[in-house]
Amino acid sequence: MEYLFAVDLEGAHGVVGEPYKGLVPGMAEYDKAVENVTEEVNAAVKALFDAGATKVLVWDNHGNLDNLDFSKVDPRAQKVRPKSNSTGRLDFLRGSKIAAVFFIGYHSREGSLNGVLAHTYSSQDIQYYKIDGKQVGEFDIDGMIAESFGVPAAFLSGDDVCAAQFLENRPNAVVAVTKIGKGRNQAEFLPKEEVLDEIYKKVAEAAGKKFTVTGKRFPCSVEVRYTRTEFAAANYKRLTDFGVRVVYGEDAHVLIGVAENVDDLRKFL
Repeated sequence: MEYLFAVDLEGAHGVVGEPYKGLVPGMAEYDKAVENVTEEVNAAVKALFDAGATKVLVWDNHGNLDNLDFSKVDPRAQKVRPKSNSTGRLDFLRGSKIAAVFFIGYHSREGSLNGVLAHTYSSQDIQYYKIDGKQVGEFDIDGMIAESFGVPAAFLSGDDVCAAQFLENRPNAVVAVTKIGKGRNQAEFLPKEEVLDEIYKKVAEAAGKKFTVTGKRFPCSVEVRYTRTEFAAANYKRLTDFGVRVVYGEDAHVLIGVAENVDDLRKFL
């Protein structure tokens, strides 16, 4: 069996970042987040190979897509180098033999009460994404994209707020909690060995389950609220140039359109 780990940073154990800043090189706790999520990836990779996996891919999708030091990642895992992280996001799953995607180090959606470092793709640009009228997070959209290629989302690790949100649309999935959110930059930390052991056990549990993709999701409505009207205007032009019809919503911060398929959905990213 072949599997994919989609790896972000904000959901890693032991980190909360700092106000008004993201986890990028040079910022407080960035190096710690990379180190900690690498430990989580290695625990998860070991669990899959112990469960009989034949191939494990790791997709670092945080920021510049080049955060993990793969010299410290379990050498049995293979690095994925995507051509695009927006309009071609997860395109490497097209026609693949991947049985399931596992989300490591993910975070809750923008504005989540007590969600640690909560945002949706860009905390500077975006206040919310909605699909069919319901607010969604990165794990929802990434899961929807993966499922459009026939790959179910089976597992997520992150803070307790993110884990609960992931289960809203995927109640049969498996989660591992890395910390208890107390605010955007506050958390109750769980012991590292407890977190790594939980990830190992829950990944192994997910590998032993049968998952199917969520039912038909397209076409769907997409609504994005931007923090500034300039961002909305720029994306209005960009989407229109792509051939996606969008209109303004309740004010000049909001764009609304329809994604007929996964390619349309990814144009909104």
